[in-house]
Amino acid sequence: MRMEDAGIGMVLAQDVFDERGNLLLEKGIALTRTYIARLKRLGVRRLSVHDPYAESLKHNQIIRKELRWELRDCFSDLFRMKAADILNFKPPAASLDKLNSVVDDVIAEAAVQIDEAVNLQVRLPSEDEAQHAVNVCLLSVITGLYLKFDHRNLRDLALGALLHDLGKSMLPPTDRDKAFLHTVFGRELLLRSNLNTVVARIAAEHHEAFDGSGHPKGLPAKDIHPLSRLVAITNYFDNAISAATKDRLPRQEVIEQMMAGGNAQFDLNLLRAFLNTVAIFPVGSLIRLNTGRTAYVIGNRIHFPLRPVVRLIDDYGHTDVDLVLKPNLTITELIAE
Repeated sequence: MRMEDAGIGMVLAQDVFDERGNLLLEKGIALTRTYIARLKRLGVRRLSVHDPYAESLKHNQIIRKELRWELRDCFSDLFRMKAADILNFKPPAASLDKLNSVVDDVIAEAAVQIDEAVNLQVRLPSEDEAQHAVNVCLLSVITGLYLKFDHRNLRDLALGALLHDLGKSMLPPTDRDKAFLHTVFGRELLLRSNLNTVVARIAAEHHEAFDGSGHPKGLPAKDIHPLSRLVAITNYFDNAISAATKDRLPRQEVIEQMMAGGNAQFDLNLLRAFLNTVAIFPVGSLIRLNTGRTAYVIGNRIHFPLRPVVRLIDDYGHTDVDLVLKPNLTITELIAE
C-alpha cells in the first residue's frame, strides 16, 4: 500500500526499515497518526498492512470458507492429474462423486443468500488457476440463480465454470494460451470423465464470441450453448479485474469495455444479468474518490454497480455517502480489495 493511503488502526504486516536498513517499526504494530507522520518524514513510500476495519466489513460470504476450499481442492485434484495423454484420462469415481456433492452444496448455500449477493464476498483476488476457477464458478452460479435456472442447468453451469480451464493441465506452462488449445483439450478430458456433455461444451466454447469472432472455431451465437456464453462473461471479468488490479487501472474501464462488447463479444442479455449480481467494488474495499479522500465500501445495489455506498472516516467519526445520490462524486481508484 502507498504511504499516503495508510490509515489509523491499520496493522503492519511486515517490518518497516529505512534506506540504511534500520528498523523503524515492527510487524504487528497498529498505525497511529504519529507513526504515519514520522514514516512520511523519513521518506517511507510503501507499507504492507492488515486493515482490521476492512476485514470487519467482509465477514459475510456467499458460501462458507470451508466449502470454498473444498471447491478449490476439487479443481486442483483434477488439474494436478496431468494426464500423459487424453486417451488415458480417467478421474477416480470418488473424485467425481466428491465434485458433484460439493457443487450441490455450493448451489444450495448460494441460493439462500442470492438476494444479498452484491454485498457478500463472492470473488477473491485470483492468485492461481485454482482461485480463478473458483471465482468463475461462483460468479456463474450467482448469475444463474438470479436468472432462476433450474438445478440441472445450475449444476452443469457450476461444473463447466469450475473446470473450464482444465485443458491447461495438458499444455506446457509457456504455451498455456497458444491457439486456445486448452479449450480443445478441456472438452476431451471432460468427455472422458463421463460428465455431462454440456460441461464439456462450456470448456470448449468459453472463448467463443457472440458475433462469431471467437476461438477456437469462430462459432456463431446460435451454435454456442447459453451456459458457455455466460461462462465467457464470468471468465473474462475475473481475468480483466485481476489485470486491472495489478496494473492499477480503473475498474470502470473493465465494465465499459464489457458493455461495449455486448452482442459482439458477449451475449448482452446475459451480460446485463451478470452486472446485476456482481460487486465491482466489494464490501470492505478501500477506494479513493475524485475529491482525493479515501473511503470504505459498505454496500452495493443492483443496477448501480459503479455507485456503491461508501464510508468516510475522520477523527470525529464517520459519514456514509450513497454515490447514487451524489453524481459529482466518483471512484477514481481501488486501493485495496
